[in-house]
Amino acid sequence: MDTPTPDAKATAASTNPHVLWRQVLGLVLWVGLLSLPSGGPFGAVLLLTLGGVTFADAWKSGIYKQPGKRSFLNISPMAWGIAMALLLIVAYPAYLLNRNKLRTKESTDVFYWATVLLGAIVIGLLVLKLTWRAGSAVGAS
Repeated sequence: MDTPTPDAKATAASTNPHVLWRQVLGLVLWVGLLSLPSGGPFGAVLLLTLGGVTFADAWKSGIYKQPGKRSFLNISPMAWGIAMALLLIVAYPAYLLNRNKLRTKESTDVFYWATVLLGAIVIGLLVLKLTWRAGSAVGAS
């Protein structure tokens, strides 16, 4: 009698080779150190928080790098967190638009909505900062 074999997607999702504490430590080191010069301490904390929430959402949703598949979107949860913090303009829309396609597990959407909210706050603050700089440059001339 033949026994059914699990499909490759379910197998890849159940065998996660990563250790959570190492992933979080790597995220903090990469994002915290690299984003500090760009936005000051407040900007670094905000971007680190956004990266951490995105990492947690990707981890809980089972968005892992699949071996043998080559794609811009085929990256690990830690890479999503780093990309979200350092390449917000590219990573934020890419993650939000493709998250449901990349998911391999059903989980709560708490981290997803936190990612949406924090990303919107960061983008809003960035727009305000650019508008203020443009206004002060016009007023100075």
